[in-house]
Amino acid sequence: MLVSVATFASRILGFARESIAALLFGDSSAIFDAFITAWRIPNLFRRFLGEGAISTALQTRLAEVDSDHGDEAGRRLFWRTVGMVTRLLLVVAGVMMVGAAFLPDQMPITGWNWLGADPAPVRELAIRVMPFVIFICLSALVGGALYVRGHFLTPSLAPAMMNVCWISTLIIIYFHYSVDGLAPSDPETQLEMARWLASGVLVAGVMQLVIQVPALSRNGFLRAAPGAHCSISPAELAKSARDVIARSAPLALGAAVYQINVLSDGLMAEGLLPDGGPTAHYLANRVQQFPLALIAVAATSSVFPALKLLGHKSRYQELRQLHDKTQLGIAFLALPAGAGLFALAEPITSLLFEHGSFTSEGVVRQAAVLRMLALALLPAGAVGLTSRTYYAIGDFKTPVRISIMMLLSNIILNLVFVVGFDMDADGLALGTVISSWGNLILLLPGLTGRLSLPKSESAWARRLFTQGTAAILCSVAAYFAHDALASHSKLLALTSAVATGASVYALSALLFRIPEAGAFLRRIRG
Repeated sequence: MLVSVATFASRILGFARESIAALLFGDSSAIFDAFITAWRIPNLFRRFLGEGAISTALQTRLAEVDSDHGDEAGRRLFWRTVGMVTRLLLVVAGVMMVGAAFLPDQMPITGWNWLGADPAPVRELAIRVMPFVIFICLSALVGGALYVRGHFLTPSLAPAMMNVCWISTLIIIYFHYSVDGLAPSDPETQLEMARWLASGVLVAGVMQLVIQVPALSRNGFLRAAPGAHCSISPAELAKSARDVIARSAPLALGAAVYQINVLSDGLMAEGLLPDGGPTAHYLANRVQQFPLALIAVAATSSVFPALKLLGHKSRYQELRQLHDKTQLGIAFLALPAGAGLFALAEPITSLLFEHGSFTSEGVVRQAAVLRMLALALLPAGAVGLTSRTYYAIGDFKTPVRISIMMLLSNIILNLVFVVGFDMDADGLALGTVISSWGNLILLLPGLTGRLSLPKSESAWARRLFTQGTAAILCSVAAYFAHDALASHSKLLALTSAVATGASVYALSALLFRIPEAGAFLRRIRG
């Protein structure tokens, strides 16, 4: 509960951050497009390296060493790992900064302007924000170690601290540059604003790490306890630290494919779309990630230890049942969330971002992207759980191979929709929708085929049909509720629409006797 509440708070602060940025830079700023493109690169490494693979691998090995050799051995392992990871991150950041400075403006053979019509701001801002990856990955490593020692509060608050620093920077920029509530629109001044923001991002990364230092001290990581003895040799410690890096490789590879897909979409948005296209694509993704994180990612993270245990003990019937039950539980919440995003895409976008320099034209453009991404909400969540089921049985290769196939297909689809059919940012989102569904369709048969799990006992078609029908009724009710109050305040109309849609979905779920609705009520009563 503590982690969930802190995560929710961080997401809300993230929305505030994006809303203020939209107010300052507007919906068609070439400079903010450049900043978003530059930011995607360190964010790529943050997601699949720091917050995912290495942190998870350290938790596994640190728990083993703490248990077998005591806390002092764990402390030394932590610092040995921190040293190795720091050197790795310095190399990664240095290589990426050199690459940003010297890579050609155009892609070889294709001639595609992959950094946009004016690559100079992208290069400069990428170099400025790249060191962020060092601080944020070390912060995730520290948080993982604190989790092992049973301390959850500070690591959970660290992402919120990052957003607070980011928001503070945006507020300083607003008061320094705005005139009559509007920020300057000339590119040179906006580039100065983006440089301030890049500096604020680095401060946010440092603060996310610094805020956890007192907790490190309280949990015995900064110095050895009086009389503490380490029963593990330096050579074994070095091997354990190398094991952390080695264990992280399969997890990093699996996560990297998805994150590279996100990065390629961002670069294609910068290179192929008119000004404002990368901004519309990025902000719509941020909105879609909110229900995805709170529903699918949370459920998958919670259930993975149980999946891993069942796979380790070869209890495949229970493993299949747990996978199916969790998938249907995710669908029970993801379907109305996706239907609601589709029906209310424009009022949601308007309420969150239509302020200051962000115009109604930007709302229409971003809402079109959000409608497409709403259709990817269900498969994106389902793919994460199904991939973890493969991992639980030790098959890391199949999900990665399929993800690489979908990455290539997504790039081709992006070109078809944007270049061939002259679509805007919604063309990139449509490519994501098709690739997400393709990924799921290719993964699911392998549960009974490649993994030899028992056939599903769940009546998938019937249960998804009833859930989908209830979700459609939910979205229709929400749309008309908003339409009836559209002349009133944005907040009142949208809040009423969400409440109406949720009520209709709940009543429909009970009327159709959807099992997940009954389980939900029983859990509340309990």
